[in-house]
Amino acid sequence: MAAHDRLTQRVPDAQSIARSSVVVVGMARSGLAAATMLAQRGARVFVSDAAPLTKLTAATAELDRHQIRYETGAHNPLCLDGADFVVTSPGVANENILLAAARHRNIPVFSEIEAAFWLSTAPILAITGTNGKTTTTSWLGAIYKHAGRLSAVGGNIGDAYADFAPTLTPQSRAILEISSFQLEYIATFRPHVAVITNITPDHLDRHGSLAEYTRMKFRILENQRENDIAILNADDPISVAEENCRKIGLGQRWWISSSPSHTPGVWVSGKHLSYNNGRTEGLVPGSDRLMPPGHHNQMNAAAAVAMALADGLSPEDIEAGLTSFPGCEHRLEFVADVNGIRFVNDSKATNPDSVAKAIVSFDRPLIVLMGGLDKGADFSILGDELQRRARALVFTGKAAPKFEVELGSRLPYRTSAQFGDAFASAVDLAQPGDIVLLSPGCASFDQFNNYEHRGQVFKQLVQEHARLNEGKS
Repeated sequence: MAAHDRLTQRVPDAQSIARSSVVVVGMARSGLAAATMLAQRGARVFVSDAAPLTKLTAATAELDRHQIRYETGAHNPLCLDGADFVVTSPGVANENILLAAARHRNIPVFSEIEAAFWLSTAPILAITGTNGKTTTTSWLGAIYKHAGRLSAVGGNIGDAYADFAPTLTPQSRAILEISSFQLEYIATFRPHVAVITNITPDHLDRHGSLAEYTRMKFRILENQRENDIAILNADDPISVAEENCRKIGLGQRWWISSSPSHTPGVWVSGKHLSYNNGRTEGLVPGSDRLMPPGHHNQMNAAAAVAMALADGLSPEDIEAGLTSFPGCEHRLEFVADVNGIRFVNDSKATNPDSVAKAIVSFDRPLIVLMGGLDKGADFSILGDELQRRARALVFTGKAAPKFEVELGSRLPYRTSAQFGDAFASAVDLAQPGDIVLLSPGCASFDQFNNYEHRGQVFKQLVQEHARLNEGKS
């Protein structure tokens, strides 16, 4: 049992929160949301962040507005004196001095999604996995919106769960993207419907091994009861092996797949999706008219449809949202066509498996822009597919030397330390008919605030390139 698992046994209820003293670690989005939510319910909250005050002015202004005490610049373990529990932001490392001190003093540590769960009455539809989480979550949100069902979408994307959890009613639905980091410190968090889209190596720098990363992902199922539903990917060998070794939680099993090998669930049937919900079966209306490209997006749609069906929506309820969803920003997002060269923003591709899914989605030659902050992944597995589909590669960021070693012998490549220079290299290599694809395979934090920031910079560079070439042919 991991150290943090044994510290999440004493769970407060909504009434006892008002009598609690709480330390929140981290002033990022989740930390601020948790601090505000708990303070508004009477808890005595103190927030600690090691970043300097100059980088936290917006966060501290928010805390000042709610009269929440805080410290910046360093963590002082004395702030734990008298604390009933700690709430940690998902970006805080497990080795953080306050988390280590809390473990030593046997103070329970919870994640923001756990704390928000205590104060919400709405059933949760939760999505985790390595790839496809954001698309599946957003697609499911679109389905519920177009079906006229009350819901709120957030978690690891958009608003933090704590921002809206207390305002939801039992008739609403909380549709949440959930990361492995958020699942590390849950205790009672229980989705009514949960899906694990797939599992491939990722965040090994944090979790240490694929086995531990997989265990964290499957924690999303551990508190499910008999009337809850867990949806797994029958095509994903790691998920199937984990399910065969350790059936986690009591939820009923549904499946998504490329074939009707497992039911109930949803599977890909050529250009359509088919379903079997245990009572009826047939084609999902409109599933031959999906806008986001690629087989992996058919599987994302299958996951969203399976969750909606499991929650009681009819196939007819699902059609409008399923067919109108255009895809997500930074995920195979078409940016522009400049003199016959297409530019595609896939900044959310932060591991090799997501890059692999991107490169097989196109039938034109690729110039692939890759790199950033390495998370311990093996990029050599991309070599064969890149040789088949790409004309050249461009490497950038701290991981560039690793890309050179693992992929440099496969294709012509250039390396540029700075992202802007790498973009210029990609443009120089591209010919009419090519696609310049930003699909980094890495985290963004060496040069950017997050993957969204990286994608926005890419789009700005494309727009500037288009302006400079306006009227040229």
